[in-house]
Amino acid sequence: MYKIPSTIFFVSLMVCSHSGTLSKEFHFQSQHINVATKFETVNVEDEPGHVIAFFEAKGVGSRLKGPIEPPYKIEIWGSGDYRNDGTGTGQGYGKFIFSDGSSYYEKWSSNLKDGHDVGTAVYYNGTGRFKGIKGGSKFDCLPMGDRFICEVEGKIALPD
Repeated sequence: MYKIPSTIFFVSLMVCSHSGTLSKEFHFQSQHINVATKFETVNVEDEPGHVIAFFEAKGVGSRLKGPIEPPYKIEIWGSGDYRNDGTGTGQGYGKFIFSDGSSYYEKWSSNLKDGHDVGTAVYYNGTGRFKGIKGGSKFDCLPMGDRFICEVEGKIALPD
């Protein structure tokens, strides 16, 4: 039976580039704890254990370094291409929802190897205090069955 790969659960976000019009910028470290709420696989059948996976996950994030932030909600949607040897690639989207109603999205991609799903994300489409967001992060997720914990380091830049 195929085990749920960690690539399925990754949240997080690539280092950003920003224009000179952005003036508020900060670096942060966060931890995200996520649970798969949907997970479907399709056997490719070109080799043993090769599957394509589609999933959704929900979680909570906690800021460890950077501006103080109450815990925030996370929603993740993605797909992955996984091999029986524990390797694979993933891609998808995430949404971060904060206690004041502000939110932003990310587009992420990752590689699964040696028991870790490591990748980058780019942030976009912010609302409320994240309107005009630029930025992203790097993440390292550890899969544990239908759960995954991600260590995230990133940068957010906001317009004045």
